[in-house]
Amino acid sequence: MGVRGVWRERPFRLLWCGLTASVAADHIFPIAVVVSLLRDGHSGSVVGVVLAGRLVALVTFAVFGGVWADRLPRRVVMTASQCSLLLIVTVAALWPSPEPVVLGVAVFLAGGTEAFFRPAFQACLASILPIRLHRAGIGLTSASWRLGAVAGSVTGALAVMLQSTQTALWLAAAGFMTGALLLRRVQEPPAAHEDRLPVSAEIREGVAEVSRRPWMATVISVTALHQTFIVAPAQVLLPVTTVSPYRSPLEGMYGLTLAALSLGGLIGALVATRLSPRRPGLVAMVALLPYGLVPLALMEPIVPGWVFTCYLLAGIGLEISAIEWIVGMLGTVRADRQARVASLEWMAALSMTPFALALTVPLSDLLGRAPFLAASAASALLPLLALLVPGLISFRSGCDGSSGTNGSASGPAAPGSESRTSPTRKDARPAN
Repeated sequence: MGVRGVWRERPFRLLWCGLTASVAADHIFPIAVVVSLLRDGHSGSVVGVVLAGRLVALVTFAVFGGVWADRLPRRVVMTASQCSLLLIVTVAALWPSPEPVVLGVAVFLAGGTEAFFRPAFQACLASILPIRLHRAGIGLTSASWRLGAVAGSVTGALAVMLQSTQTALWLAAAGFMTGALLLRRVQEPPAAHEDRLPVSAEIREGVAEVSRRPWMATVISVTALHQTFIVAPAQVLLPVTTVSPYRSPLEGMYGLTLAALSLGGLIGALVATRLSPRRPGLVAMVALLPYGLVPLALMEPIVPGWVFTCYLLAGIGLEISAIEWIVGMLGTVRADRQARVASLEWMAALSMTPFALALTVPLSDLLGRAPFLAASAASALLPLLALLVPGLISFRSGCDGSSGTNGSASGPAAPGSESRTSPTRKDARPAN
């Protein structure tokens, strides 16, 4: 009933379709960049530095993206982001034989636009759906994210294998244009006008929402460590292992492996839509464990089937964990601060990832590929330690009281509740 109810909402359908197109383009773009660099003979270290640019931009602009997503109509922020990406990718496609510095600037600028898009999207989703449909809506948009990622990864892989990296860039541009056209039509509920605090004060409000909830700060810290020690090294070593200037037989594995990860995320999103766990924090932390198989799969000799399986399982767990976190956050943070909290989560979680991307190849060369990957796999056990933090198992703490945003429980509201979150309603406060 929840899924059918969500799909009846026209704003949600537009949001879902626009997101799918945008995510597909967003996965084609890095494949074109990475393959272009490696085919031109650049090293894995160069790839790591270029990819790190996106995360540097995310960390740099995340807080500001969250503030402006809480100040402006989220539809405007998302559409402007898509138009900016369209311009960036078009310039990269028209640039003859782009050097690493050109691609690095393009990736950095793309990360900057993403810092505004993500918190705006998450807050927009909460505002256009009744609270009782939040879990189903989050699950379906996560499925959209992964469906777009699968389509983008496969399309990008086929484009660079059968055509050229320029073709892949033009396909990415088409996806961003489609996303902009759809997202600009999303209509949010009218927001009440109220005086806004200075940007610095609104940033402090977002920080306060996290700091007074130890479980929330812990989840963000665990995500940061997970990104730094597992996701980032895999992001660099996967293409380094499978792509070469000589068109290795394994080259097609890069895009197809990313597609397997996204397919796993799609499965995980569909599973999470039907879950309503009593201990969401326990589910979220345990679901991160399968990603520890990914570093083991990248040890030589490479076995394609084993690699695909590990990435598939990692994607399932990662998406379940992410959805439980989003549902928990939306259920405890007041509506007009959700974009800021989402942006703070991204900023903190990704703060160390650029360094991890840049240092992966030097450290793996220094320590040896196998010991480096074994240490990466062992760090997957860190989420289990987080379960010792009070409140994390249930994603609730004393300051949350007995109700979440707009008086809802920590999960979706009970059936029959038709209230909607409004991003600037003064009475939309948790019982703290």
